[in-house]
Amino acid sequence: MIKNHFKVAWRSLLKNKGFTIINVLGLSFGVAACILITLYIIHESSYDTSVANADNIYRMINRDRRDGKINDGIHFSANTGSTVKNDFAEVINAGRLNDNDLFYGAGSNEIRIEGQSTQHHEKGFTYADQSIIDIMDVEMVFGVAATALAEPFTLVISETMSKKYFGDQNPVGTSIYLNGNDSEPYRINGVMKDFASNSHMDYDFLLTLKEVEFGEGEQTRWFQNNYYTYLQLRPGTNPEEFQEKMSHRLINTYIKPAFEASGFVLPENAEDFFSMRLQPLKDINLYSGTIDFETSRRNDIKIIWIFGIVALFILIIASINFVNLSTAKSANRAKEVGIKKVVGSSKAALLQQFLTESLLITFIAFAVGVILAFLSMPFFRELSGKALLIPWANPFFVLALLFGALLVGVLAGLYPAFYLSRFRPSAVLKGKLAIGSKSSNLRSGLVIFQFAISIILIIGTLTVHQQMSFILNSKVGFEKEQVVQLYGTNILGDRLPTFKEELQSLNGISNVSISDYLPLEDTKRNGNGFVNEGRDNLDETVFGQAWVIDEDYLNTLGIKLIEGRNFSEERASDEQATIINEQMVEKLNLKDPIGKRISRYGDVFEIIGVVEDFHFDSMKQKVAPLCFFLGMSPSITSVKASTDDIEGLLRAIESKWSEFMPNMELRYAFMDSSFAKMYDNVNRIRSIFVSFAVLAIFVACLGLFALSAFMVEQRRKEISIRRVLGASFRNIYNLLTVNFLSLIGIAALIAIPVAWYVMSRWLEDFAYSIEVTWQLLVLSTFISIFIAVLTISYQSITAALTQPSKNLRNE
Repeated sequence: MIKNHFKVAWRSLLKNKGFTIINVLGLSFGVAACILITLYIIHESSYDTSVANADNIYRMINRDRRDGKINDGIHFSANTGSTVKNDFAEVINAGRLNDNDLFYGAGSNEIRIEGQSTQHHEKGFTYADQSIIDIMDVEMVFGVAATALAEPFTLVISETMSKKYFGDQNPVGTSIYLNGNDSEPYRINGVMKDFASNSHMDYDFLLTLKEVEFGEGEQTRWFQNNYYTYLQLRPGTNPEEFQEKMSHRLINTYIKPAFEASGFVLPENAEDFFSMRLQPLKDINLYSGTIDFETSRRNDIKIIWIFGIVALFILIIASINFVNLSTAKSANRAKEVGIKKVVGSSKAALLQQFLTESLLITFIAFAVGVILAFLSMPFFRELSGKALLIPWANPFFVLALLFGALLVGVLAGLYPAFYLSRFRPSAVLKGKLAIGSKSSNLRSGLVIFQFAISIILIIGTLTVHQQMSFILNSKVGFEKEQVVQLYGTNILGDRLPTFKEELQSLNGISNVSISDYLPLEDTKRNGNGFVNEGRDNLDETVFGQAWVIDEDYLNTLGIKLIEGRNFSEERASDEQATIINEQMVEKLNLKDPIGKRISRYGDVFEIIGVVEDFHFDSMKQKVAPLCFFLGMSPSITSVKASTDDIEGLLRAIESKWSEFMPNMELRYAFMDSSFAKMYDNVNRIRSIFVSFAVLAIFVACLGLFALSAFMVEQRRKEISIRRVLGASFRNIYNLLTVNFLSLIGIAALIAIPVAWYVMSRWLEDFAYSIEVTWQLLVLSTFISIFIAVLTISYQSITAALTQPSKNLRNE
């Protein structure tokens, strides 16, 4: 019997090739999308799960709840971890990381291997305690894990870096020189296994923190926050209870007294505004949206939910298409059902027959979907920036596909099976069957659901596109065009000022500035506390950025000076001067700022200028207070071009660089490109969202095509009679399309408030954003109507042009 069911099902599929192809196409696209999105979700949700004791490892967070908003930070003082470990028995181990390139060695470096003369640029440097290797369960290829960072001036490199520079040899004991500093070599003391692609630890070099101090007294100063701090708690410890106890003790016993002793003023009820929290290791990748400096490096759980819902909707839409396509051709199966019932076929046998057809189509579609997912994987890897693979060897993956095919086949096939098997033989064989009259509401509801989702996706796509365009094209307060950043210029040492003068003499260059502090991601940042002169221990401290720049910085980047004057190296007093932004003026409550003096950790500086606020971080964050100080920060040199012949200018710069550093390749980037990279993660999300939104709309259109085919199938005799009685092409076309437009109108009424709410919530993540306007909502509705009209026009036009005699010849 089963063999016969499959044989009949196969013949039926071959007989209706067009609808079979559409069925398989729609479901296979849905399956492929679900596989890709599911693999992406699994990858993003699996971060740091492979670390032993991951359930007991936490990263410390400091939380600021002022002004009705939550701002989280992850930087702590050097002594925070050791203090928590000593004061609380619940803590097994504590460790620190410092990857802030404000500090020599962290971030990126020019490196030279012992015995070689060539300089190489490498990223992924961080300072780390020996305990980090223990906490993070770092596996070693060469060297001993327990002592890998136990000695001063040692480092651990990744297996990838080891193979790159040493092949298969053991490099332990070899020295590496950083940034041309031959007097302080770092000895390789171990080679570690690469951190997994789903680890938030994306480092290739671990520099020891043994006997390292970033400034005098830094290791014991509570308000100098430079480190990520990780804690390993004892199994069974309640993290919520522990963090409350830890926060209370740290603030009241250590932090508040230390701040007040140094002249900082914190609110009397400091614990109402500040607290220490614990973030589970497994949550770092998806739950860091409120953490400064983390938003562009991590994903967001809201994005994961959105992608998951989109994947589910695509599969549901594809299944709805199957239902509509099956019922659309039901008239062609009516006599078959009638004859089978007359010759004795039971309703159960007919149900089995139609479910067999459904399962056969579904299994074919799943097989095609897996192939499509495999073929799309290289594109999706590039789109998502993730090292995703289809887990062919995982038996759970195969079982999940088989179960999914079975579940979708049964659920999608139940309604058509019951629908077709209930036909009454007498009505069918007399030609008196009115198919589907009792089910029109269900089919209309399905189309409303499909297009409500489509409209939501269209609104979402347009909103994301407009927000990104707003970010990339808004006035950011500085000129990022025609600015070239030259990296690694600190390697020149004392020759750097000469190199700057040589660059300024080149044709096509208007300005040159030396500073590592730029309004770009992955450049230096330095948070400090400020008060007005004489107000130490009286006014609440204003926290802001302290940037070191040269006198050509403002002109090179086109930052507008609105009051006062620029720095001048000819004025010795400018070493104790500062230029501040408008936010700093506001926060310090300065009426006439020029000539006023402000204090930074006891050092007093005179305000000589005020610049217009400019965006120096992601537009997800508001512009923060900022002070400029005159000095040298030599790793990046910015060149402002005044010529359209950029290629010729770059050749001239490279030639000049070769005169100074013949053994080191010049690295450069364009500031506008670097600025756009700040939003690479958002752009990736946009691209993924748009791709699957287009796919969902396409699959929904297949469903609309199915329903229009069903209506034409049902009303072909009515249409022919209307044509005989004088109905025009326009009358017939309107007859078949107006109903669909009303369904889309209902879908729009449902979709618009949902889309408005969802996208408004998404835009809340940006301090500066567009609004979801009524024009955008109306445009999205018109786009959906246009897509729908194009989809149903084929069936409507075909029906209106068909000769009446073709449909009435047997009447």
